Amino acid sequence: MLTQILILSPLLFAFAVLFAGVRLRNILTVVFVVFLAGVSLVHLLFINEPLRYDLPHELHTLFFFFDALLLLFFLYVGIAKKDPLVASLAASQIVLYAAVKFVNGAVGSSDFLIDNTSLMMYLIVNIVGGIIVIYSLKYIESEEFSRLKKNGFIAVLFFFLGVMNFLVGTNNIEIFFLLFELTTLCSYILIGYRKDTISTQNALRALWMNQIGGVAILAALLLALVSYKTLSFDLLIANIDTAYLFPIVFLLLAAFVKGAAIPFEKWLLGAMVAPTPVSAILHSATMVKIAPFLVLKLSPAMSGFLSEAVMLFGTFVFFAASLLALSKNYFKEILGLSTIALLSFMMALAAIGTQEAILAASILMVFHALSKALLFLQLGILEKEFHLKYVNDIESLMSYSPLVVFFIVFGFASLTLPPFGVFIGKFMAFESFAAGIQESPVFLAALLFSALGSVFLTILYFKVLTKVFVRDMGLGDSKRKEIACTYKITSWALSVLLGVGIVWSLAQRLFGMWEILIPVLLIGVVPLLLYVFVLQNAQRVKEYNCGEKEEVVLNMYYLHTPSAVQKTILILSLVFLGSLFVGVAL
Repeated sequence: MLTQILILSPLLFAFAVLFAGVRLRNILTVVFVVFLAGVSLVHLLFINEPLRYDLPHELHTLFFFFDALLLLFFLYVGIAKKDPLVASLAASQIVLYAAVKFVNGAVGSSDFLIDNTSLMMYLIVNIVGGIIVIYSLKYIESEEFSRLKKNGFIAVLFFFLGVMNFLVGTNNIEIFFLLFELTTLCSYILIGYRKDTISTQNALRALWMNQIGGVAILAALLLALVSYKTLSFDLLIANIDTAYLFPIVFLLLAAFVKGAAIPFEKWLLGAMVAPTPVSAILHSATMVKIAPFLVLKLSPAMSGFLSEAVMLFGTFVFFAASLLALSKNYFKEILGLSTIALLSFMMALAAIGTQEAILAASILMVFHALSKALLFLQLGILEKEFHLKYVNDIESLMSYSPLVVFFIVFGFASLTLPPFGVFIGKFMAFESFAAGIQESPVFLAALLFSALGSVFLTILYFKVLTKVFVRDMGLGDSKRKEIACTYKITSWALSVLLGVGIVWSLAQRLFGMWEILIPVLLIGVVPLLLYVFVLQNAQRVKEYNCGEKEEVVLNMYYLHTPSAVQKTILILSLVFLGSLFVGVAL
């Protein structure tokens, strides 16, 4: 019953907010987000064993109708927008789906399977996603949309949450396909929400790239029906033959597409043109988290070559995306590439399949969601309140809003330093890679890629921080700008949850007391001491300047990545993907 509430209530609420006034919409949204978070926590506390149940046969018929309607809509979009990729991929899905429905003899299993991974995803989707929706209430009011379109934006976000709650609990691959494509539909709508030329172009790119994932799922479903007589994840995994892993490989391809792993990264980076809450909810709470979730679900069916190949590919993308991010100045693009890197890292860990690796991947999924949501919320504030989009432009931010600077620093620290969850997850990941070196040299390569990628990301984060700490002493306090209450509350909520993560890691004995306290003291005390004794009274005046201040320009450093390097990364990624299919075939 609780699971049905998580699925149905956001879908129904999405329609309820469409015609509400601003005040009523805001009150109802906050109350409903708290309700969803509470139901997610109840799930976690009271469901101790995997929960299974079936859907009525009539709903399966309804899902078939929705599938057909959705694929026809994609075909219409491709024809109307004169996009041959969208149209051809939609047509391919229609043919494959017809073939799936033509094949009979599937062995039945439960439509729903709620396990520990599903419970974790409920927390990410409803708590982190819910906070982003509350943040959106203020953000969307500054857009030049009609009242109906502003409410529609909130409605689509709630619809997105409902679809994700459905997706992470389904055990039926055919239903999973429908929900996978509904997330594609949501991203298409949200990325193109501003309806300008660039938004429409990027929305269409997101549509056709994610349709590749849809084609892959249908291919996996068709092969599973023909070879294993099932359309259920659990039966497919339980009966998988290591001599015939093509259904698993096609599902993995869908995960790589949804996680925007290179060479599919363009759709997620293109999503940056959308309103910032879209970037936040795509990158942290919903859509891209399907990728590591799906690999975690499939990990029991992976071993030997397939496991090692996915691990190597994931760590390579982690390394490559981190390297590419060093050359960027657009703040959203920096966070986007680091998201792509860490998602691939999670998938690499999930592919190993050991208890330690799965725990590390799960920790990274939860705390990455919190950290990235916090940072994207700050980017929305920079965009709306200070009209800043590039890292080079935030030099005097300390003078305008020390609170935003604090949240940015805290967000980057939570991605980089102990005792935060992302650091703990990475530390456990290195242990998992190191433990496998004796079994296969592939683990050594994965460890090297992981170490280099971690170094690049750390350099990247501290590179940004060199800008936010610069303060223009000539501005004084008169230029400080007060941040909207909604922005403050949502940012503090995510920060508190990151702090709760530290307490949790201590309770789980993942780190010792001193290993947590010393970094916390350094993070909190050193900047304070620096400000009090060095920056507080600093004046940019030279000895012979008669009192006038000297202009100081602090430039960032960039690692230029030549086009040859970018092409090499692309080619290697395609080779890695191709090797999955070739290796399984051999």
